[in-house]
Amino acid sequence: MASRNPRRTGRHHRIPGQWWQPGVYGSLPAVALWILARLPAGLLLSVTGMPAASAWLNRAGDTVFVAGWVASAVLLWLSRHRPAPAAESALAPPGPGEAAPSQPQPRPSDA
Repeated sequence: MASRNPRRTGRHHRIPGQWWQPGVYGSLPAVALWILARLPAGLLLSVTGMPAASAWLNRAGDTVFVAGWVASAVLLWLSRHRPAPAAESALAPPGPGEAAPSQPQPRPSDA
């Protein structure tokens, strides 16, 4: 059975090992912000002076989390390996012994 994913011999394209780091490193502060958002309302009001501090911290955690994983997705997308360009022989002009495809080929009976 033929492989559905043809590869050139000797070339192995691996996904870079660090694509996940922005997402994980963005998740850690996001979790900390979510935990701070669950502190008692009186404590948050006395520390921040804002009655809506819980909602702001929760939204900030969501933003940091999403931004980290979007950065991971962008890093993974930008580090992908594109297929090689089309064969150069198709774009190169014919050699001196070869006739161009648009020119008629001589027939053995014409000689």
